Amino acid sequence: MKRARILLVRLLVADLVATLVFFGLTRFQDQTSSIEGGAGIVFYSDSAEEADSRIDKGIALLEAGKVDRLFMVGGHRPQEGIVGSQDMALAAIRRSGQGARISADVTSRDTISGLRSLHEQRALADASQLVFISNCMHLLRAKTIYHSLSHGGPRARSACARVSRNPVDIWKRAHYEAGAWVVYILPESWRNTVLDRLRGGPQGDSAP
Repeated sequence: MKRARILLVRLLVADLVATLVFFGLTRFQDQTSSIEGGAGIVFYSDSAEEADSRIDKGIALLEAGKVDRLFMVGGHRPQEGIVGSQDMALAAIRRSGQGARISADVTSRDTISGLRSLHEQRALADASQLVFISNCMHLLRAKTIYHSLSHGGPRARSACARVSRNPVDIWKRAHYEAGAWVVYILPESWRNTVLDRLRGGPQGDSAP
């Protein structure tokens, strides 16, 4: 029993250290200060607080002239009857008053489908570069996926939105990202099955 407790403590310490290292290293994803021009790609979040932070970051970049438009992706939840990217776009328009420069993809339900859809968007056809806007931990995964899908598309930069500094929130996000990485490396058919269960079918049919 004593050995089991010692092992558990060591595992917990290792987990906390790994979380701290991951959080710290991903802070280097932020390229806000060097961004000049391009289209801001704002990723949907199920957390209202995180969504607001990403919207605010996008608007700040737009108003500072660091991006010339905002494009929201993700959040298609047919089983819930919502389109998160559209809701975020409408919120950004209300806050900024710049409806002509804010739009959304209404079909993507996750990071992968959101990134795949970028190549089909007329609103992004002339973008000199793409500026991904999300939290730093997510941006590492988003840029990795984009580079695996882009095949010579516009280069991607990243701008980190403000996040909670609450240790519990950081721990939860780090483990969410760990799970998302696992889903990403699954065979595509398995990955689609998982996403269908969690977020509904990609064509609007809810999962069984």
